[in-house]
Amino acid sequence: MATDSVPRLPRAILACCLSLILLTGSALAPAVYAQDATGLDAIGAEYHDMLDLFYRPIDPHDLLQAAWTALGSDASRRGAPAPAPLPDLPDDADGAFSTFSSAYSAYVASASLPSGAAAIDVEMGMADSVHEQHTHYLSPGIMHAFLSTVGGGQQSTGLGIRLGGDPPGLIMDVAPGGPADAAGVQPGDVIVGVDAKDVSHTDTTTTLSSALAGPAGSSVQLSIDRGNGPQVVSVTRGAYYFPPLQSSMLPGGVGYLKLSDFVISGTTLPDGTEILADLDKSLDDLDAQGAQSLILDLRNNGGGSVQTADEILGRFLPETVRSVRESDQRGHLTYELAGGRTHDRQLPMVVLVNGGSASASEITASALRDAHRALLVGQRTAGAVASSELLPLPGGAGLQVAVAAASTADTNMTLDGVGITPDVMTSQSRSLDDYRTGRDPQIDAAIGALASAPPPPSVAAAAAPVTSDDLDQLLAGVLPDSQDVPTNDRLQTTTRWQRLDYTHPNELIDQNGGAPDPLGLQQTLEARGYEGSVVATYGGTPGDLPAVGINVDLYSTVDGAHSATAVNDLPQIQVPIDAPIQLGDETVAYRGAWLATGSTALVWRRGRVVFTVTYSDVPGFDRPDTLVAVSQMVDSRAQQMSIPYLP
Repeated sequence: MATDSVPRLPRAILACCLSLILLTGSALAPAVYAQDATGLDAIGAEYHDMLDLFYRPIDPHDLLQAAWTALGSDASRRGAPAPAPLPDLPDDADGAFSTFSSAYSAYVASASLPSGAAAIDVEMGMADSVHEQHTHYLSPGIMHAFLSTVGGGQQSTGLGIRLGGDPPGLIMDVAPGGPADAAGVQPGDVIVGVDAKDVSHTDTTTTLSSALAGPAGSSVQLSIDRGNGPQVVSVTRGAYYFPPLQSSMLPGGVGYLKLSDFVISGTTLPDGTEILADLDKSLDDLDAQGAQSLILDLRNNGGGSVQTADEILGRFLPETVRSVRESDQRGHLTYELAGGRTHDRQLPMVVLVNGGSASASEITASALRDAHRALLVGQRTAGAVASSELLPLPGGAGLQVAVAAASTADTNMTLDGVGITPDVMTSQSRSLDDYRTGRDPQIDAAIGALASAPPPPSVAAAAAPVTSDDLDQLLAGVLPDSQDVPTNDRLQTTTRWQRLDYTHPNELIDQNGGAPDPLGLQQTLEARGYEGSVVATYGGTPGDLPAVGINVDLYSTVDGAHSATAVNDLPQIQVPIDAPIQLGDETVAYRGAWLATGSTALVWRRGRVVFTVTYSDVPGFDRPDTLVAVSQMVDSRAQQMSIPYLP
């Protein structure tokens, strides 16, 4: 068995609650895949993806009927004649879609409906018909914004403010060093006018955000109220960035960490940091400042990467703690583990949550509480917990589809639609006066709860036999530069957007989607002498497809590396196929299944090093020539390596 041979998809598996984040900025255009004029290729792609991947099996007839109903609603809004009832559909999925396609094309043509708009409504109707919080149609603009969020957030152009909803013009947060910050705008300010136009009666933050948008370099005159009457502030639109992690010391020796997004680990953020390295540095800094306790603030954190959540949990929990249980109704089951890099100094801990804490936030909070590691303070969480895959659709849109139900690992407690009730309940939200005075009653409640927090575990951080520096020196040379990775008709950009070192088996297990018995697999990897990996991912936007993943795994012996290559540890996530080429001492190949659907991996060994190259895309878009070309490039570099036996 070998997780080392699992398809090395830089997991497009997310645990996110999709939401519109109003940053009053502009987004770059997403990658656009060509589609036909009717939009049927995008409809067909979404139809087949949902049938193949959604964790509850769907009747094709139900999905197409939902699509037809959405088409009728689109016609009604546009004043077009209603479509006739959908013709009887054949029993098989392909035949049913063929009949639907003919009826759709004929109706759109006869009713003179804009086919692009009609296709969007059909795609949205199919996704919404399953009534699942992680399954959505994403327009091209929202698709790009979503990828930007899980990839760490692009440096956008605009004012750099986050707006609240009570009143809509309430500024909740200001991007450090951004345009609004430079102009003196503060949290607690309320926007009542924009360029001399009264917006104090605006009903929604969406409307106000649109009024604030504009090109870089242009200025906007904000009339803001700080409680003592309106005053005008001029803001010149420009670049801004909200870091996903912020830390500070609170009075009384309380360390404070605020995590706003579980961004994909290994990506370089716009400020030059990486989320896990930033977390480790923040923890070290808090230790140096004498922190005696810790608050982890997950309020309004809508989720992100499951793998990042596992890594963060690994800073606070023993390596034997299972973090999340993932399953579907097709018989698949897997567990993931705390990441295995326990921080040297453990402190009593409280986690802050609220109704905006969703998915990966709920997984993290529940794992810490179930392990008796932390108290939860705040309000009931969103109850939006599932693992989803984000798939691009023709035309630049996307489909976020739930591929696994996620629940607590040890108790199998359902969180989706339920949420987590904190140990200490607090008021619902900060008031306008709280923002203006800098008070945060929920943080005050968390500080008070620290006295009742469970004692921290007496877990000594285990020193890895091979350090990250060792791995980089020995193995990183096989990773090609971005410009050297070959492209194809779909893989147009090959930027190396992810770069990680692993020094613990749990990290390898979690990257590949976990295992039915992850602790047994952990022991297997240790018995093989697993010493660490260098990992890189190439493609366009972080989290998007297609992508090329490269793993280089080091073992202490040739026998251990042979076992890692020869045995399939995760048969439910990968299926053996014929290898298109033979490399090194031995070669195997796999096609991904379930959590790795759409991935093809080539795995080979040279001595005590195992190499894996994975090509990942939307299911059905394999590019074996690219997989072979990248593998040959990596193997050519591998032949120049010299791997000594480290002491």
